[in-house]
Amino acid sequence: QDGDYDTMGDALRILDLASEWRARAKMLREYGADAQAAAIEACAVELTDAIKAWQDEPLTLEKAAQESGYSYSTIQQKVAAGEIANAGTRGRPRVKRYDLPRKAPGPRYTLDSGEPDLAERVLAGRT
Repeated sequence: QDGDYDTMGDALRILDLASEWRARAKMLREYGADAQAAAIEACAVELTDAIKAWQDEPLTLEKAAQESGYSYSTIQQKVAAGEIANAGTRGRPRVKRYDLPRKAPGPRYTLDSGEPDLAERVLAGRT
């Protein structure tokens, strides 16, 4: 993987959305819209529960390597050394998505328009 995305950071942004929904529900309650507030709060709970289930999902080492940006062998070594908790069994290790180490995102060689910045790639030694 190229490491230029951060799934856990995306999950945290989604949890922030659930918090925003709760704040909006509070405002609705202040204006007497209890039914609407309850609906928004229920959505926030569902979203939070879904993200937590996604974070707790036990991944194979192959999938963990894809999502973290680390190699299979590095993940395997970290599990064997106890640096990452084994969410599976001996001989069938699994890693919870929440426990994955993350490589820092690489530089993004794009312009504000979204087009690739080829000059920047060349100057950085990437062709």
